[in-house]
Amino acid sequence: MLWSSGLLAQAQKPARVGVLWSSDERSVKALQDALLSGLRDLGYVAGRNLLLDVRHARGQNSRFAALADELIALRPDVLIGIEAVAIVLRSKTTTIPIVLLTSPDPVAAGLVRSLARPGTNVTGMAYRQDELIAKHIELLTEIVPRMSRIAFFNYAASAGDPGARLAARYEEIARAAATRKGLTLIVVAARDAGGVRQAFAELERASPEGIVVASTGPTYLLRHEIAGHANRLAIPSISSFPVAWLEAGGLFSYGPDFVQQYRYAAIFVDRILKGADPAQMPIERPATFQFLVNAKVARQIGLAIPSSVLLRADRVIE
Repeated sequence: MLWSSGLLAQAQKPARVGVLWSSDERSVKALQDALLSGLRDLGYVAGRNLLLDVRHARGQNSRFAALADELIALRPDVLIGIEAVAIVLRSKTTTIPIVLLTSPDPVAAGLVRSLARPGTNVTGMAYRQDELIAKHIELLTEIVPRMSRIAFFNYAASAGDPGARLAARYEEIARAAATRKGLTLIVVAARDAGGVRQAFAELERASPEGIVVASTGPTYLLRHEIAGHANRLAIPSISSFPVAWLEAGGLFSYGPDFVQQYRYAAIFVDRILKGADPAQMPIERPATFQFLVNAKVARQIGLAIPSSVLLRADRVIE
């Protein structure tokens, strides 16, 4: 497929970029600011030579389709979203370039043919969720050496939900990682605050010694509720969510530096606007991962974190 070159030069019109967030305005502010900062560094200024059209699903994946239609109707030069969003966008357009902000496996999701040569209108960034969840479980077993039961908090996707495939994949990965460690895995899921309360009522009976929280838009929106209940039951928690997870009361975070990753997404946008073909732009993986520790929460739940773990932390919140 041929892509027009020099989109910015043509007709001297502003670049039009559409972004569909799975969460709400407040939750994604730091990430959107990072994206805008990256675009500014490359010479794109909102209101001058950049039109940024933004939609928020506010944790309701069922809204993706309608919001995608709204953005596509505006005829953007580029669309941006995480994997679950990109799946919906891709189902509606195979011509408008789509930049992935994050994706555990864009090949399995049917978004690209390979990481090296996407072969579609999708490019961007991906990370290995199987390796990440396995690392989360490994870290928790270091902190609780005699651990035998671990919980996995997932998103409760309904039938037809664009996040259903991802939620099922996350559970599959967590089960395999727990089995390798000889752990009993307890899976709970929720899509709203009431569901979180029910999930933790189940966990209170099951008494897991740690909990891994899946990285999804809905669980990110519920991070305060999830972390609060985990701390109430003194269950050490970990997620790949960035600093926002610790600020919500989460104990540990290990994953890509999402703020830096969203800033870096601007490079893909810039290259496409200058004529690059997304089908030929390799999917990139994050170069660095962050390990964050909330020592204040550890004290609150009576957890002694081994010094070997603290020494590996990129940041410790006191």
